[in-house]
This record gives sequence, C-alpha cells and structure tokens, in this order.
Amino acid sequence: MDVNEKIDQFCQKIAAMVEELTTHDFNLTAQTSATSTPILTMVYKSALELYSSDPACLKILERLFKAAENLNLQDVFTSVDEEEVRVLGKFAETFMNSGKLSEASKLFQFLTLLCPKSRPNPYTYARLAETFSALNVDMGSKMYDFILNVFPDNPPILLSAAKHFYENEQPKRALRILTHAQEICERHSDEGSEFRECLQIIAPQILRIRGEIEEKKQPTT
Repeated sequence: MDVNEKIDQFCQKIAAMVEELTTHDFNLTAQTSATSTPILTMVYKSALELYSSDPACLKILERLFKAAENLNLQDVFTSVDEEEVRVLGKFAETFMNSGKLSEASKLFQFLTLLCPKSRPNPYTYARLAETFSALNVDMGSKMYDFILNVFPDNPPILLSAAKHFYENEQPKRALRILTHAQEICERHSDEGSEFRECLQIIAPQILRIRGEIEEKKQPTT
C-alpha cells in the first residue's frame, strides 16, 4: 500500500472521529456535521500530503498510520511526543516563513489534533492563530478568542494574542492581555528563566501602549 492510500484510509478514520465529536460532544445537528466534516477532512488530507513530502515527517506519519491499525485515533494522537510535534512544526513553519499561509494553516490545523501526554500543545495553537491572523484578521481574532480560553495563563500565547489585537487597533484589549501576562510571569518568576525573559518583553510593551492610550485621551488644540 503506497502512502497516498494510507493517507486516504487515515482520513476516513479522522472523518469518523470528527463526525462523532461534533454530533455527540458538541451537540451539533447531523446536518451541521455533514457540512463541516468533509471540509475538515480535506484540510487534514492536504496537510498529510504536504507532510509526506518530507522524509522526517513521513517517518512520523508512518508510525501514526501503523498505530491507527490497532488503536482509536484519539489514543493515536495522544501517543505522539514533543519531539515529533517539534519536527512537524518546524516543517510547517517553513511554509509560514515563505508566505505560503494557506498551506501553513492546514499543516498547523492537523498539528492541533496531536496531544502529547493527553494535553493540547500551546505551540501548535499559537502558530495556527498567527497563520489565521495573517490570512484574515477576523478569523485570527476568533482563533485567539478560542485559544485564550484554552490557555488563559500561557505567557507566549498571551504575548502573541496581545500583538494581534494591538496591530489590529484594539490597544485596550492588548493592554489587558499584557497586564495579565505580567501578573503570571511575576507570580512564577522564581520557577524558570522563561518567565523572567517574558517579563523583560512585556514591561516595555505595557508602557508603550499605556502611553499611546493616554496620548489619545489628550484634547487636541
């Protein structure tokens, strides 16, 4: 069986999983499920075809395809490790960095299915939000609204979200997000250098945005 046949079989299993999740876990109607499932399946198929073009990524896919012969997909997706996510993410970033945003969005959408240690990976969601934001501001905002609920206290995601809302003329919301990020980093500053490094980034941004907001309040002469 060649890789394209394996991708087709894997996507059939993804479609069944998506349909079950949307109709049972999210209480969506059968009509809604019938509409959304084929679209998502095509996105995942396109992503898998792109990943299969890279030898390192293909090796990971082959393991997933093999595991799916005996496990349900949710168990397959939680069987991945951080290194596999890193390899797939690095490949997806090459498309993002070269301006191929549509392809990158599909690759990162597939990556959000992977949950090392049964936990959603904040890196994959942040990159997907950044890609969506570059493609369409409203789509990016909706994605950030979603991931801020999933990862309310993750400094890198808070910084990414603040950047999005600031660049899209929502400085007050960006300031609220940055202030929360500052509180998180101050609270955990003794636990690791990453929190202290984020504080060094956050503090000047807060000062700048506060200054801009106050400047706009000043009456014009």
